[in-house]
Amino acid sequence: MDTMRISGVSSGAESLMHHNALSSLVGRRCDNGRWRRTRMFPARSRTWRLSPKKTLFPSVKAVSSEPKEKVADVVIDSEQEGFSSLSPFGPDAASVASSIKYHSEFTPLFSPEKFELPKAFFATAKSVRDALIINWNATYEYYNRVNPKQAYYLSMEFLQGRALSNAVGNLGLTGAYADALKSLGFDLESVASQEPDPALGNGGLGRLASCFLDSMATLNYPAWGYGLRYKYGLFKQRITKDGQEEAAEDWLELSNPWEIVRNDVSYPVKFYGKVVSGSDGKKQWIGGEDIVAVAYDVPIPGYKTKTTINLRLWSTKAPSADFDLSSYNSGKHTEAAQALFNAEKICYVLYPGDESNEGKALRLKQQYTLCSASLQDIIARFETRSGGSVNWEEFPEKVAVQMNDTHPTLCIPELMRILMDLKGLSWEDAWKITQRTVAYTNHTVLPEALEKWSLDLMGKLLPRHVEIIETIDEELVSTIVSEYGTEDPDLLKEKLKAMRILENVELPSAFADVIVKPKKKTVTAKNTEESKEDAQTVVKKEQEEEVEVIPEPTVKLPKMVRMANLAVVGGHAVNGVAEIHSEIVKKDVFNEFVKLWPDKFQNKTNGVTPRRWISFCNPYLSDIITNWIGTEDWVLNTEKLAELRKFADDEALQSEWRAAKKKNKLKVVSLIKERTGYTVNPDAMFDIQVIFVPDYNVSVAELLIPASELSQHISTAGMEASGTSNMKFSMNGCILIGTLDGANVEIREEVGEENFFLFGAKADEIVNLRKERAEGKFVPDPIFEEVKQYVRSGVFGSNYDELIGSLEGNEGFGRADYFLVGKDFPSYVECQEKVDEAYRDQKRWTRMSILNTAGSFKFSSDRTIHEYAKDIWNIKQVELP
Repeated sequence: MDTMRISGVSSGAESLMHHNALSSLVGRRCDNGRWRRTRMFPARSRTWRLSPKKTLFPSVKAVSSEPKEKVADVVIDSEQEGFSSLSPFGPDAASVASSIKYHSEFTPLFSPEKFELPKAFFATAKSVRDALIINWNATYEYYNRVNPKQAYYLSMEFLQGRALSNAVGNLGLTGAYADALKSLGFDLESVASQEPDPALGNGGLGRLASCFLDSMATLNYPAWGYGLRYKYGLFKQRITKDGQEEAAEDWLELSNPWEIVRNDVSYPVKFYGKVVSGSDGKKQWIGGEDIVAVAYDVPIPGYKTKTTINLRLWSTKAPSADFDLSSYNSGKHTEAAQALFNAEKICYVLYPGDESNEGKALRLKQQYTLCSASLQDIIARFETRSGGSVNWEEFPEKVAVQMNDTHPTLCIPELMRILMDLKGLSWEDAWKITQRTVAYTNHTVLPEALEKWSLDLMGKLLPRHVEIIETIDEELVSTIVSEYGTEDPDLLKEKLKAMRILENVELPSAFADVIVKPKKKTVTAKNTEESKEDAQTVVKKEQEEEVEVIPEPTVKLPKMVRMANLAVVGGHAVNGVAEIHSEIVKKDVFNEFVKLWPDKFQNKTNGVTPRRWISFCNPYLSDIITNWIGTEDWVLNTEKLAELRKFADDEALQSEWRAAKKKNKLKVVSLIKERTGYTVNPDAMFDIQVIFVPDYNVSVAELLIPASELSQHISTAGMEASGTSNMKFSMNGCILIGTLDGANVEIREEVGEENFFLFGAKADEIVNLRKERAEGKFVPDPIFEEVKQYVRSGVFGSNYDELIGSLEGNEGFGRADYFLVGKDFPSYVECQEKVDEAYRDQKRWTRMSILNTAGSFKFSSDRTIHEYAKDIWNIKQVELP
């Protein structure tokens, strides 16, 4: 059979051209040499029996508030056993339907005369939330009682996806809800589709964080997530004839049925102001701008377990007293509400534009709000669980804080500030506690992507934190000087330049003289004419050299705070997210720190939850897997997927496998028609994406990934940290074409080299290839030149001169094909021809697909979380009784 792809692209050359050209049109960004989008890919029943004494989380005191009473233990009906004991209704459809009808009538968001899909969704969600709340409360009542060490995962993003299907699946109530809704005139899939995706993330960083929360709950680890509650998300994408248009997300427009606002859980957050010393020598941060961070909690249920953990999102506001009523009544309406707007805008948009100083300040405010509110909350919980006697040395034995990338790095100076300024600890004690508590996950190997902040901006916005960072930097300088000595000034200068937290900042006064330039050699003339001549020659030569020296113009470089360096210094562990990435981190990115603290660095290869990314999003394939291996335990123990290998050549399995793929492809045919107006052939190869589906998010990905047959992961080797979409595609029997980059390396090892289409240069070849390019030795492929001309012709409707220009020349910023697209291109074309050949043999292709699913077991986030818990957090599983 001839290979046909839904894009109509029949050759590798045209395919790469199409990917690159279309990318600019729809707003992708090039931060690793290959093009990707700038956002993510996507009357109550009488059977109610439980009545815990407390139905909400126990209140925890703010840092400055009085201790609260200890929480009473949950009371559970002894007649109920097992999982169902923590459900507010029986698992039968009639009880579920009764609960849904109750919420449609008594917790409504819509008028009473209609019961349509939107109303059905909210009523159903509130019904499910009832079950979650009981498990939720029981989980934390028990944690408060046994007081285990708890992990706290801080991330600027949590890209959750829709919660309804995931929640009923984890509760084991999918069948009951499907039947209940059918009795009410609806189907579960249509009701679930009414839920908007929470706009709390952008891409892989947020999706990883959400997978981790699912695994933490499923594996019964005591843990919480902390993030920000973005009102308008990143942006809602529209594609028009003129390109991409961005609009505010509207996910909260009709409210969020899953969240509960905790009006009794709020913390002060300060900006600006000044630092003063009290009579006791303690520092105080006073004045400035004060806002309030309020907690919104979202339940995260585990799969087939009572454990339901928490995602706490902070929303920001100002006290009502800050509304200037006098100004308002005098007609100065904007001025009157300025304080309220300044507070609320912090949580308006994820990653606000930072080209302006105002935008930079807003981003820094977001990061500090996350860190400050979360740490105040964590400390308050520690104090509450400690009862009347708080021993701060035990804090790291009860608390583990994981910083997901550098965004939460202000946790380090903020924890120091609270411990010293508010709790009265010494610098030495506070530093030991901080280092033992905090750990950092690195997500990039690109130096330009490692976050830096202007020291001047941070000094104005967070003056106390800059004082603390300066002291940390000074102690680091002391450590470096002690380690390397002063005998070799050039070596010491090199170490300080690579490792200091403060960049382009003079050395602390105590070390101002450690780098001393060697003195000039003097010539002692002997009492001989020859010696005099030698001396005169040397002096003359020195004079000549001095005359020839033209001083370089002084360029004043901006003073910066290097957040990654601060994260490495202030934490006890640093991990990469794939084996190759972690090696590059140790060899290149943080090599000097590795030499100083080798035991601090480790690898934790990313993973994705098999619940959402196979079991729930691909029920056709899930049923096949369960039938052939004889158990559904693979959802929890993905190692069992490997049992599919022995059936890979079985014609019956292959037939079922292709049928499941066809059903998923038909769903995507409908999606593409609905979103774009294009009609595609379900018998074509689904090479994701080629027709671009706008506003790609988790829900769209849950349709595209099960239908995919080929997925392209084509970042330049050594540039991508890990990737997680490659794992999702492989789990769903999609075959990858890609480079030896990120997790591709490990996926290829697990699924088998013959079941992965490999092209491109290797990571250890990149430096020399760039050198050859700079020396003018690179000869471009003729077809590559033809493709560039085709793009320049205007066939894609926009001007791509800047894009194409970046692939040309041998040197210069934004030139010289830094990511070696031209070098990898011939290999890519050849590899695509192999793809076409393999797809024509459907028996071979299906076998490859089965072996991809069978070999994907390593990439469960359950495995990753077990490793974090054991190697970094030192927390134990806590199963509810």
